[in-house]
Amino acid sequence: MKRACAFVALVVFASLSCRLGLVSGQEQKSDLDGLLSSFPGFHVLTLKERDSDTRAFILKHFPKVNPSVVHADFDGDGNLDYAVLLKNDKSQTAKLVVLLCPANTHCRSVYELDVTGYSEIVYLRPVATGSVVSQTDAIESTTQPSPEKLKSTGIKVTYFGKAAVVLYWDRKAKKIKEVQTED
Repeated sequence: MKRACAFVALVVFASLSCRLGLVSGQEQKSDLDGLLSSFPGFHVLTLKERDSDTRAFILKHFPKVNPSVVHADFDGDGNLDYAVLLKNDKSQTAKLVVLLCPANTHCRSVYELDVTGYSEIVYLRPVATGSVVSQTDAIESTTQPSPEKLKSTGIKVTYFGKAAVVLYWDRKAKKIKEVQTED
């Protein structure tokens, strides 16, 4: 009897988890569609628009994740924000935008980067709060910046086979900062 009750509880929990996941995914898609209205003529960069090597890597290592979207709290205010790779339908211009989404207000763009020349190889991944990021040694500099411990989720922008940059919110400066972590 205990085993049957445990099984029923597990089935109910799994069913609710799946439903909540679908609702969450549907809400994210709805939010993303709303955000795209702020960028007329742009769409979220698709997997098909990546080159074959980048596409194969993404499918192997991140099969269930959209490589053009990171949905997390970047500024530490408790609200989910967006980093999105966008491509223009007509001009083929591509860009990365980071949007902060405070509670009960519209999202605002706080960072934009032209990635047109790299749209076939670029993808996004979240970087966990508490991670330490540091500049690659390959960048020659008279003063090497000290490693930075992320106080909220960061965004890793990877140019497959070329370089990687971590973007993070600097609370004091109230802006996105960049650290090239790979070359």
